[in-house]
Amino acid sequence: RKQAAVDGTFVKRMAFVLQIVVPSLNSKEAALLAIQTLLLVSRSFISLRIARKGGDGLQAVMEHSWKKFGIVLGDFFVSGVAASVVNSALKYMTNSISLSFRQRLTTYVHQRYLSDQAYYRAAVLRVGNLDNADQRIADDLNQFCHTASDLFSRTFKPLLDVILSTMRMGENMGYGGLVVLYSYFLFSGAVIRAVSPPFSEYIARSQKLEGDFRRMHSRLITHAEEVAFLDGSDRERAILDQKLEATTTWQQFYFYLQFKQGVIDQYFVKYFASMIGWPVLAFPFLTKAGHGGRSPGEIAARYRESDTLIQSASSSVGDLMMVYKKLQRLSGFTARVVELLEANGVKNIVAALEKKLSAPRGGPTAAAEKVRTGAGGVVLSGAANDGVRFDRVSVYSPDGRLLVKDVSFDLKPGENLFVTGANGAGKTSLFRVLAGLWEPASGVVTRPDVFYVPQKPYLVSGSLRDQVMYPRAGSSDFDDEIIEALSRVNLLKLVNAHGLDRVPHDWADVLSGGEKQRVGLARLYFHKPSYAVLDEATSAINPDEEGSFYDHLGTLGITAFSIAHRMELKKFHHSHLHFHADGTGGWTLKRI
Repeated sequence: RKQAAVDGTFVKRMAFVLQIVVPSLNSKEAALLAIQTLLLVSRSFISLRIARKGGDGLQAVMEHSWKKFGIVLGDFFVSGVAASVVNSALKYMTNSISLSFRQRLTTYVHQRYLSDQAYYRAAVLRVGNLDNADQRIADDLNQFCHTASDLFSRTFKPLLDVILSTMRMGENMGYGGLVVLYSYFLFSGAVIRAVSPPFSEYIARSQKLEGDFRRMHSRLITHAEEVAFLDGSDRERAILDQKLEATTTWQQFYFYLQFKQGVIDQYFVKYFASMIGWPVLAFPFLTKAGHGGRSPGEIAARYRESDTLIQSASSSVGDLMMVYKKLQRLSGFTARVVELLEANGVKNIVAALEKKLSAPRGGPTAAAEKVRTGAGGVVLSGAANDGVRFDRVSVYSPDGRLLVKDVSFDLKPGENLFVTGANGAGKTSLFRVLAGLWEPASGVVTRPDVFYVPQKPYLVSGSLRDQVMYPRAGSSDFDDEIIEALSRVNLLKLVNAHGLDRVPHDWADVLSGGEKQRVGLARLYFHKPSYAVLDEATSAINPDEEGSFYDHLGTLGITAFSIAHRMELKKFHHSHLHFHADGTGGWTLKRI
């Protein structure tokens, strides 16, 4: 991957992102930017007026004019109120733009990340080598939008301030000294840019380390019970401390570089610039030619005004020079999220990654690429009445191991298939192909829609009703069907205890292993698919109940593919497919 930098690639990426966050001139975001622009212009003119009133106040004092001083004071009061309102409005608008950008950009990413199993290929098959997708979407996108929205105001207003202040100072003291001052800023800006470390790259690395540290904590939460049973606290603490050490050590180095660069920035932009600015300001007023027939009071007023303006202009030029830091920060976050954004007309995010990123060193083998791309294999959709057909299908694991070679069979509706084999033999992998998660390395699969019931069913965030209806959204219109399904798996006690609407902290913590499997079966009974894969789906359930569960599958017209190690389940099936797990992809298929 290309390292983060403020270059032509960064500009192209930003142009692409802007088309997402500001889709049209009639969009909400365009209106917010227009309002913010008006506020920035208003704030610049208010600053000019306040600077002018400062000079007028000094002139009134030198002329001993109470009337002029009162008028200036009243004008300053009104300007101050206006400035307070505009400043607060600018901050509010910046936050509103950031939120609007985030909502539109994250929605865009969600739409593509959750389509065509892109999330599965990124997380499981590692297509595109996308690390810490949750960190990128939840945090990096937010940081990206905040930095991008803040950059506009920090660029537009200083630039406008420099232009307006320069025009006003030119009227008071001429342009000769200003040319000298701005030439210095151009020179010092080039020097600062030349000695600046590659902060864009460092920000991207910092975010990656933060994501790794966060992932380790997420793993501990996910596997808390297993760790507790194994008394693995000391080992987990060592792992977390190691990740923390890597993160803090890098950040300490990063902050040290910021300190060194800050010394250079502060001196050239602020203090040495003042040494140039004072003579530039004073020289026109020290010479008689610069008086222009003005009274001492007018000279003092214009000097005071020019002093305020030159400080404002110098500060604005300094802000513009420091914009490169914002650009580096923005470039760093762009590098973190660009894999989620640059679709370039490709169907989804992962496909875009495959298109943009050539095969990296240490990447997958050719066999593994066949798993990912389906080179040589075809998966066709068919009607439920046509059954399932595998025709000389071969499957490889992501690391390139041959799992299944040239497997062929036809399965008609109502003919349950019992699948056995050692761990790693390819049982579940074959049904990943059947479900469309993987594509075969060779051969043709014809399949209808297939429902999947794993050994550890996924429990969605929501009520008991949501668990049974998943992946459909929960609805009380189907409560009778839900209660019937729960009754079939002996889980009415959950309805009596919690009802269908209660939402616990996490159902995974509330239910036992056997109850989770019963929820998975209830979900299967509710949806009534034509075909279902049961992957050790009853391993934690009393064997005496399995017969009634399989009988009900027949009643509902569900054809089952059962992956299991317990041979007692064989009697509920019509055919037996066994994988040899000998490294050759061998298999046998027999009628029962």
